[in-house]
Amino acid sequence: MYGRQPLSGSLEINAADSIANDDRSRNIQELDRATLPRPLDATRRSWLLEPPQPKKKKYVDLGCMLVSRKIFLWTLGTVLVTSFLAGSITMIVRHAPHHKQREPKPDNYTVALRKALMFFNAQKSGKLPEHNNVTWRGDSCMQDGKDDTGGFYKDLVGGYYDSGDATKFNFPMSYAMTMLSWSVIEYSAKYKAAGELDHVKEIIKWGADYFLKTFNSSSDTIDVMVEQVGSGHDEHYCWMRPEDIDNERIVTPCYGSCSHLGAEMAAALASASIVFKDNRVYSQKLVHGAKTLYKYADFVKDKNSKNQSREFYKSSLFWDELLWGGAWLYYATGNVTYLDHVTSHDMARKAGAFWNSPDYGVSSWDNKLPGAQLLLTRLRLFLSPGYPYEDILRTYQNQTGVVMCSYLPYFTRFKRTKGGLIQLNHGEPQPLQYAATAAFLAALYSDYLDAADTPGWYCGPNFYSTHVLRDFARSQIDYILCKNPQNMSYVVGFGQRYPTHVHHRGASIPKSVKKESCKGGWKWRDTKRDNPNIIVGAMVAGPDKHDGFHDLRSNYNYTEPNSSRKMAEEENSLEYTPTWVVAFICFIIVLLSLLAERGLHHLGKYLKRKKQDALFEALQKLKEELMLLGFISLMLTVSQTAIRHICVPPALVSNMFPCKKPLEEEHHAPETSHSLVFNTRHLLSTGASPDHCTTKGKVPLISVEALHHLHIFIFVLAVIHVIFCASTMVLGGARIQQWKRWEDNFKKIPSQKDASKPGHAHAHHAHAHAHALHELFNANHEFFKMHAGGFWRRSVVISWLRSFCKQFYGSVTKSEYIALRHGFIMTHCPTNPTFNFHKYMLRTVEMDFKKVVTISWYLWLFVVVFLLLNVGGWNTYFWLSFLPLILLLMVGTKLENIISSLAVDVCEKRNRGEQAVITPSDELFWFHRPEIVLQLVHFILFQNSFEIAFFFWILFTYGIHSCIMEKLGFLIPRLVMGVLVQVLCSYSTLPLYALVTQMGSKFKKGIFDELVHSTLEVWLSDTRNKGESTSEAHRMEIEPTIPESFNVQVNELMECDNP
Repeated sequence: MYGRQPLSGSLEINAADSIANDDRSRNIQELDRATLPRPLDATRRSWLLEPPQPKKKKYVDLGCMLVSRKIFLWTLGTVLVTSFLAGSITMIVRHAPHHKQREPKPDNYTVALRKALMFFNAQKSGKLPEHNNVTWRGDSCMQDGKDDTGGFYKDLVGGYYDSGDATKFNFPMSYAMTMLSWSVIEYSAKYKAAGELDHVKEIIKWGADYFLKTFNSSSDTIDVMVEQVGSGHDEHYCWMRPEDIDNERIVTPCYGSCSHLGAEMAAALASASIVFKDNRVYSQKLVHGAKTLYKYADFVKDKNSKNQSREFYKSSLFWDELLWGGAWLYYATGNVTYLDHVTSHDMARKAGAFWNSPDYGVSSWDNKLPGAQLLLTRLRLFLSPGYPYEDILRTYQNQTGVVMCSYLPYFTRFKRTKGGLIQLNHGEPQPLQYAATAAFLAALYSDYLDAADTPGWYCGPNFYSTHVLRDFARSQIDYILCKNPQNMSYVVGFGQRYPTHVHHRGASIPKSVKKESCKGGWKWRDTKRDNPNIIVGAMVAGPDKHDGFHDLRSNYNYTEPNSSRKMAEEENSLEYTPTWVVAFICFIIVLLSLLAERGLHHLGKYLKRKKQDALFEALQKLKEELMLLGFISLMLTVSQTAIRHICVPPALVSNMFPCKKPLEEEHHAPETSHSLVFNTRHLLSTGASPDHCTTKGKVPLISVEALHHLHIFIFVLAVIHVIFCASTMVLGGARIQQWKRWEDNFKKIPSQKDASKPGHAHAHHAHAHAHALHELFNANHEFFKMHAGGFWRRSVVISWLRSFCKQFYGSVTKSEYIALRHGFIMTHCPTNPTFNFHKYMLRTVEMDFKKVVTISWYLWLFVVVFLLLNVGGWNTYFWLSFLPLILLLMVGTKLENIISSLAVDVCEKRNRGEQAVITPSDELFWFHRPEIVLQLVHFILFQNSFEIAFFFWILFTYGIHSCIMEKLGFLIPRLVMGVLVQVLCSYSTLPLYALVTQMGSKFKKGIFDELVHSTLEVWLSDTRNKGESTSEAHRMEIEPTIPESFNVQVNELMECDNP
C-alpha cells in the first residue's frame, strides 16, 4: 500500500517493485539449488526461465486523485509551452511596430454633435481649463462678483457668456444646461459611443458650479439671488474680447420678482444631479440647491408679475417654469410633494395647458410648457403612478400628442419655408433655435413611445407612426447642417461651407492684437473680412422665411450664434434707444405726413382752379376718412394695453376661430381626446405680461399681436376702398366721355327765342333744327323698335331676360342716350333744347362720387358682422364674395329694365292717343326712390374693395397657405369675381347708372353750376326774410332734386343752366 504526507503534499509510491520482491523471496527458499548447473544469462532469464515482469508504472498523487506521471508530465509541459508561446506572442505584438487600425468614420450627426459641444468651450467665462481646446480664448472676467463684500455671494467667476456678448444671463443659461442634462440622461450611451460623455458632463458641471455661486446654496431658505452679471446695454454697445474686460462688472441681484429664474435654475440643478448620480456627494449638493431655489420660486411667485422691470430675457409667464422645475425635482428626489404640485389642475391651467394661442408647442427659453408636458408624459409611460395623478398625466400626454401633430407637415399650424424649415416663430428672424428644439422633443417622444411598445399616436382620426416624428426631426437637423436652398451648414465648422462672419466679439477680433477699447473694436465688427477665429459648433440665427441668408456680422438676425438676442434687444424702451434713431424716425414720419398733406392740399387747389367742385368736395370727404383712420389708429395704439388687460374665462375664447382646429376633439382617439389648446403667450411679445389674467384663472380677451393685425386690416381696407372707388369713377367717367360726340350733334340746335329771331341766320338755324329733328326721329325709332317692338319684347319675362343679358355687351347705345336725353329735356328744360345733358351727367356723377368714396356707418357695421361670422369651416369669405356680383347684376338688370319700361310706356301712351314722350318717373325705381341705386352701388364698391383688401391682408400677414385663405379652389373664384365686378361696374353699370338715374321725377342739383346755385340760395334767403311761407320757399329750395312744377319764370331765367 502507500501512504500520504498531509503537510508536505502527495508522495511518489512504486507498487510493482514491492510485489516482485516478496514473491522472489519465497521462491528462492523453495527451489533446489542443485538443479541449477550454471547461472543463466540475463537475457534468457528474462524471457525463458522467469515469468514475464510487468512494466513498472509511476503515479502522481494530486491529493484528491492519482494521475499517471507520464500524463502529468505531458500536461505540465504542454501548459508551460503554451504559456511561453502566448507570452512571447504577446510581447512581440506589444513591442513590435505595427499600424493602428482606424476607427470607423463617424456619421454626420456625430461630427455635428462633437462640434456643437465645442461651442460651449468658446463661451466659457472665468479661468479656463487646460483642455478647453479653443486656442483663441483665454481667462476672462476673473473679478466677477469679487468686488462686493458682505454680500450673499463672494465669487461669480465662471458660467457662460450669452450669444456673441460678454454678459452672463442666468435665465437662458439655466435653460441651456437643463436641456443639455436631459439629453445626457436619455442618451448617455450615445454620448459615450461618440466619445463625448465626459466632455458634455464637464460642460454641465461648469454651468452647475456657477449656479451654486449665484445664491446661498448652503442655506435651506433664500430671499435673493443673482440674475445677471454685466450690463446688457453697455456690453451690447461695446465690441471687445471678454479677455480685455478689466472694469468692474455690474451684478444684478433679484429679491422678489424672480420666480421664473428660481424655478428654471432649480430645474438645471435637479437635472444635473441625475447626470452626476454616480458622484453622490456632488449630486446631493445639487439637489439641495435645487430644493432651495424652488422653495424661493414658489414663495415669490405672486410678486413675479408685479415687479418685473428687467429689459433682457423677461419671462412672459412663470407658471411653466414652476411646472418644469417641479417635474425635474420629482425625478431627482422621488418626493411626491413635487408630483402633487405639478399634477394639480390649477398648476396645469395657470401654466397654459388649456389656453389658446398660435404659439402653443413652441419650446424656447421663455416657454417650458412643451418640455414639461413631455417630461411628465415620460412619467406616465414608464412609471404609471396611477390615482390621483392619472387624469392630469393623461392630459399632459394628450397635449404632447397635439404638439407633435402641429409639427407634422400634414397640418398647417406652422408654415414651412420652401426649403422645408418649420417656421415656429411665424416667419420672424432667427428660426433655427426653435426648429432644433422641436426636433429634439419630437425624437425624444418617438423614443419614449417605442420604449413603451407604442407604435404611434393619434392626430384627430388619423394614426401616425413614430417614424413620422423621426423623419420630421431628421429633416430639420438636415436643413440646419446642409440640406437647404443655400447649400450651406448653419453650424460653424461643419461641412465645406458655413458662415464666416459670425456676430461674435471674441471670434471677430484677433487674439494677437492689442487690447481694444469699447469703441475701438467697432472696426473689427464692421470689417468685411472673415472672422479671424472660427467659433466651431456655433449655430447661427439662421435664414429668413424665404430661405435667404446674408453672412453679415452686423446683422445679428442672421449670424448671431444664439437666437435669443432678438428677444432681448426688442425689449429696449425709448430710454435706451439712441437719440439719433428717435430723431431720424420722427423726422421721416413727419416728412411723409407733410408730403401727403401738402399733396392733397395742392390737388384741392387744382380742382378748384379747374372748377371741379364736386371732385373737390370728394377730396374733402377723403380727408375726413383719413382723419377717421388716424383716430382709429390712435385709439388702437393707446388702448391696446387696456384691452390686453380685459380678462375673460377661457371658455369664451375657445370657439368661433377663423381657422378650424386641426384636431377636433370629437374625432380624437381615447388617448387623445382632449381638445387642441394653445398657450396665450406671444413668442416675441413686447406687450404686457398675461400674468394679470392668469392669476385670476382667466385669459386675455385679445392678444397684442391680434390687435396689431386688426389695426393693419382696417387701414388696408380703407385705403383700397378709396383707390377702387377712384379707379371705378375714372374708368366709368372715361366711358361716359365717349358719349360726348352724341351730345355735340345737338349743340347747334336753336332755342325757341333764337328760332323766332328774323335775319340772315334764320335759315341756318332752321337747317340745324331740321337736322336735329332728323337725328332725334331716327334715334327714337330705333329706341322704340329695340325695346318695344313686337309682343315678345314687351313681355315681362323676355324683357327682364333681355335686360340681364344686355348689360354685358352694350349697356347704353346711341339711340338710348338720345331718347332719354330728349325725355329729360322735354320734362325739365323744354325751353332749352341745346341743354348740355352730357356735362350735367358728369357733374352729377362727380357729386355722387363724394358719397361713394366715404365709408358710411352701415358699411363699418357690415365689416363687424363679417368678422363675427368668419368662422373656420363656415366658408363665409367664399360665399360672401358672391354678394357684390349678385347685387351688381341686379342693379344692372334693373337699370336696363327701366329703359325698356320707358319705351313700353311711350308706346302705350301712343296707343291711348296721348303725347308720345318719354316721361321720367320715380315709380320706375325700387320703392320709388332712385337714390337706392346709388346706395347699392356704394355697397357693391365697398364690398368688392373689402374682398380684395382682405385677400391682400391675409396674403402679406399670414401667407398664401393660411387657413383663412381656405382652399385654392375657393381662392381662385373669389379673385375672378372680384376682377369681374370691378370691370363690369366701371364699364357697364356705372355709365348705365349715370344715365338712367336722371329718369327720376326730379332732377339733381348738379343741373346748376356753382354761380347759379349761389344766386338761388341768396334769393331763397331774401324770400324767407320777407316772410313768405315755408311751403312756398321749400318749393324753390335747391336740394338734391327740384320739383317738376318748378316756376316757368325761373326756368326761363336760368334756361336750365345752359353751361
